[in-house]
Amino acid sequence: MTTPSPQGFPRVGRPRSERATNAILEATADLMEEEGFAATTIEAIASRASVSKVTIYKWWPTRGAVAIDAYYRRYHETLDFTDTGDVAADLSAQLQRLVTTFQGRAGTIMGELISQAQRDATLAAALRDGWIQPRRDLTAKVLRLAIDRGQIRPDVNIESIMDQLYAPVYWRLLMRHQGFDHELVLSLVDNVLHGVSANPNLA
Repeated sequence: MTTPSPQGFPRVGRPRSERATNAILEATADLMEEEGFAATTIEAIASRASVSKVTIYKWWPTRGAVAIDAYYRRYHETLDFTDTGDVAADLSAQLQRLVTTFQGRAGTIMGELISQAQRDATLAAALRDGWIQPRRDLTAKVLRLAIDRGQIRPDVNIESIMDQLYAPVYWRLLMRHQGFDHELVLSLVDNVLHGVSANPNLA
């Protein structure tokens, strides 16, 4: 299943240069991994990418916007689904990719972005539009397909199912009260699907 691009931000000026765009996004992702979001300033990005600050602001309205685009570009594979016909297996595989990614530096960066987003409405919007929503859009398609196949009851609230699947992962990421492991993924998918299965005896 193809991963969608994040929602774009309004662009001004001349069309993007592919070379400059790649350099900016790679520089931003590298800086966040090496030094954290706080140190990933427009000045630092421009210096690392060998472009001017004007070039960055021409294509992204804020530092948060370029940060989310860079994060999505580097870790977008965590959104991918493979349609095997088994909704439990497909959800588990996708969730496991996310959990495995969050066990590394990407998890620390996401925690920083979420924290900063509580004080920055523009970053919060970029995070929702550029990271959260693409995942929910893909997951909703998987769940609707499972409904069509008779694996999930047609009366379920898809938005609620997605909250139940993903919220515990972000809770553990932010609160760090327990770690991530494969058993977490299996229990999340099993618990949620058991409650919404069209045939609970087979959930």
